[in-house]
Amino acid sequence: MTAELAPPPAVDPKAATIARTERIVVARPAGAVFDYVVSGPLAEMIPVTKQLPGVTGVTLLTPGPWGGVGERRHVHLTDGSQTTEQVLGSAPGQHFRYEVWDYSTAAGKPIAYALGEFVFKALDAGRTEIAWTYAFRLRSNMFPGSLGPLGRWLMRRVFLDTAYAALMRASLAAIRDQLERRPAV
Repeated sequence: MTAELAPPPAVDPKAATIARTERIVVARPAGAVFDYVVSGPLAEMIPVTKQLPGVTGVTLLTPGPWGGVGERRHVHLTDGSQTTEQVLGSAPGQHFRYEVWDYSTAAGKPIAYALGEFVFKALDAGRTEIAWTYAFRLRSNMFPGSLGPLGRWLMRRVFLDTAYAALMRASLAAIRDQLERRPAV
């Protein structure tokens, strides 16, 4: 990490979060799926949905390719906003974990940070199940996080289980479609 980058928000493993997991099966081996999810063009993977912006591109903030622990980037969204991401853990073909913060879009203002994780499970016939979990830590000094458990319940009902669930499903479908269009190696 370069010296001028401020540290990301500290991840508190005991902090209350709201989380959602979506799954999809892709007709490609786990190694190929991992490589695409980690290194592929994010703009192809995160489309615009009815309620949330998609991705237009990324700007790397640390030297080297994206995917190594500690690597950081800005993610630019179709509504002109952006986020910052940092890799927290990676095991090729198995899992990829990252933290997201600095949401500049209006929907992200109550979010202190999010933790994303992809788990790749090899299945028969060269297929792979992707389980994508996204967990939000809300700001305790801002609505709805200031309401504690009630605020987390509200955020789950009006955002995570609706607009964000639709984004996750659309993204996983885009990943599957992109991978399955490519010739098998």
